[in-house]
Amino acid sequence: MNRVAAFSLLFALASPFLPSAQATDDVVIPQEKRVAARKLALRDLDGKKRQLSDLKGKVVIVNFWATWCGPCRQEMPAFTKVYAEYRDRGVEMVGAANEERSAKDNVTAFVTSLGIQFPIWLEASADHMDAFGPELPATVVVDSQGRLAARIKGVTDEVQLRALIERLLPEAGVGSPTSPPARR
Repeated sequence: MNRVAAFSLLFALASPFLPSAQATDDVVIPQEKRVAARKLALRDLDGKKRQLSDLKGKVVIVNFWATWCGPCRQEMPAFTKVYAEYRDRGVEMVGAANEERSAKDNVTAFVTSLGIQFPIWLEASADHMDAFGPELPATVVVDSQGRLAARIKGVTDEVQLRALIERLLPEAGVGSPTSPPARR
């Protein structure tokens, strides 16, 4: 059996056990049911205190992750790619690392190895994650009004991230990346 056939067989056998992104409709909270996002205040890699509330007015994607989490590593390239495409369109991403400040060097090496450009905040605890309802990895999306708009438990991907962003940007008064910016 050649390598391609062996890999294909292995993937086919493992696929039912691999985490997959949930359907976008399954994770979005309808506008009329959204509530204000819980407080999230952590320190960035430079030690500066950052708060989720300071990002109000943008669609904010918060990914809860850790360097020791294999599925977190698996999904991180999707966040990096999508962030590059949307950061100038009213979207912010935050990597809320479930890592102590003492692990800063390890986190920095992780960020560098994957070419992560979005802000990384440290010391996201189980309490922080419980406030948003996720586990590792998990992602929450906050709309431009500061309300919890979506929860993704487990691994996500580029397709799901783009679909969520495209769904929420019009609510924020911003067009899609292929359309001209909305005039105000």
